[in-house]
Amino acid sequence: MSQEKRIALIKQLLEERQELSTRDIMHEFGVSQDTARRDIVLLTKRGEVRRTHGGILPLDFGRSVPNFQSRLSRFTKQKTQIAVAAAEYFKPHHVYFIDSSTILLKTCQNLNMPVTIMTHSLDNCVALAERSKVTVKVLSGTLNHDNRFFYSHDAIEELNNIAFDTAFIAASGIDQHGLYLLDEEDAQIVGMAVRRARKVILVAEHQKFTNQSYFRICSPAKVSLFITDRRLTAEQRAIFPRETEIRVVGDEQGGE
Repeated sequence: MSQEKRIALIKQLLEERQELSTRDIMHEFGVSQDTARRDIVLLTKRGEVRRTHGGILPLDFGRSVPNFQSRLSRFTKQKTQIAVAAAEYFKPHHVYFIDSSTILLKTCQNLNMPVTIMTHSLDNCVALAERSKVTVKVLSGTLNHDNRFFYSHDAIEELNNIAFDTAFIAASGIDQHGLYLLDEEDAQIVGMAVRRARKVILVAEHQKFTNQSYFRICSPAKVSLFITDRRLTAEQRAIFPRETEIRVVGDEQGGE
């Protein structure tokens, strides 16, 4: 394969995954470390990627959060692994809140047991409509067309009257101060669900530690279990309390 063809495929893979390491390029294209590094150098010189220690990122990485449909079109193997792992934590006859996210949509598609689920996500509702054993409760409100969730002040009141066994949530940004979403109304809905839940399970890829979102859902201390796709650094682990369980799925499986 010529370098130019490989470069084009690397750019396509980077668009899907949002991050590539030198090792990723070696594995995907069957090339040596020196060849992978030369490709990275060329892409960097052309101004087509951002080089990091050990890999590359898209030029706009961390500067914006794509809308729901854009994120869905970039659905990766890692996201599927997180979604399937999350489905393991559902128990019959329990009551759950499920956030609006592409990963949790995939989780909904893997459910079919007698549970009650409340959600503000249009796509979760459509997926769960195919699951006859699931009782689905939809929060009222106006549809946000970009991110496909419903919001209203009445929805906040509806949540305030329910006690969830578990809230499954996602985040577009994570830092030492909290979990964040780009949309204020979305953060208000999810934040209330967290307050009304006995247990909180967070699903997110490791890229979410680059936080460019604005609206806080809750403190990291609220998270009971974090399912992600890469082992956390010591600095990232310190964001969460010691009692928060960390589960890593995929190629870098591990946990505590």
